[in-house]
Amino acid sequence: MTRQALSTSRWFPSGLSDTLTNKHHSQDFNFARSEYLHTRVMFVAMVFALLTPIWAMVDYFIIPGALYSNVLLARALMMGALTLVMLITRRSRISLDKVRHSVALLMLSPALFYLAVLLMLGDYQSHDLAGYSFIPFLLVAFLSVFPLTLLESFGIGMIILLLELISQYKGGLLLTPLGWQDLWLLCTLMAISLWANHSQVSTLMRLYRQASLDPLTGLLNRGVLLESLDQLIAKRKEDREDSGKAAPLTLLMLDLDRFKRINDTHGHSIGDQVLKSFASILRGELRESDIIARYGGEEFIIVLPGTPKSDAMGLAERIRHHCEKTRVYNHQGETVSFTTSIGIAELRGDEAIDAMLLRLDNRLYEAKARGRNCIVAT
Repeated sequence: MTRQALSTSRWFPSGLSDTLTNKHHSQDFNFARSEYLHTRVMFVAMVFALLTPIWAMVDYFIIPGALYSNVLLARALMMGALTLVMLITRRSRISLDKVRHSVALLMLSPALFYLAVLLMLGDYQSHDLAGYSFIPFLLVAFLSVFPLTLLESFGIGMIILLLELISQYKGGLLLTPLGWQDLWLLCTLMAISLWANHSQVSTLMRLYRQASLDPLTGLLNRGVLLESLDQLIAKRKEDREDSGKAAPLTLLMLDLDRFKRINDTHGHSIGDQVLKSFASILRGELRESDIIARYGGEEFIIVLPGTPKSDAMGLAERIRHHCEKTRVYNHQGETVSFTTSIGIAELRGDEAIDAMLLRLDNRLYEAKARGRNCIVAT
């Protein structure tokens, strides 16, 4: 795959353009957002599941007798869909795509139920059914609960708006003053929900960035790295259970050679410039799906999901060569060069994170022992 140069602002975007879609969100931020979505989906699904059988008793008094059994069946199907949402969400805590699908199914289940009732009613006026004409407004209001991107929310909102138009057509309210009033109210609620979605995602980005980035290099810190590894390994286990196989996962541990000498000779401010330059090299060589973190001091770790060790070695060599060619300048205008030693390890089966990091650290130590500015893989 082509590796792109990514700025920190692109990895952790803020502003309207970046809450529009998750196209440029980092994988680690997606993990964090899936956690927030997971909690809210479970809550809303349980609320809907609780209200469904309660309202079925109200149906007995307001639904025409000939249609009651059909409506009851539709409610049972919706209850099944809500149960499925909770089961999927419970098993997909760290998979953003699966949690997003759960959100869509959660919002569509009541919408499809309402559409089925409208189609069953025939000439019966839908707005005379207590609690039914309120469903589109309720769904739009609940849409504001989720930290969705604007495109995700807008797509669900358009489906709900179409549902309201069908309802008005069936009830004879389309293009009437009362119909326009309801459409205006629904669109206003939708605009409020979109703004709430935008605010949630942008706030989540800002808080996440403050808590997870190393202030000097703009890369992830050690704590977030270890949490991300936990999530990736859990996802590999989930994939193996679902499909019987899991994509490879390879790690690189990189250390700046003789970094203490650079600090002692040129000063810590120049050492900071070297660290920033090195971080820029790493960002320039990696994909959006890769994870880079400052592990501590002058040590860095790169996580390559879906990348075998053989491909990782090619990446490591490009980084090593790039460092050799890069120069920074001290306060006297003199050039300062730096090199890096790299250890590489690929995850073995159900290997624990600590065991893999130990192998990785041993490979880096071996690279240092061989004279530095080299790569050792295991």
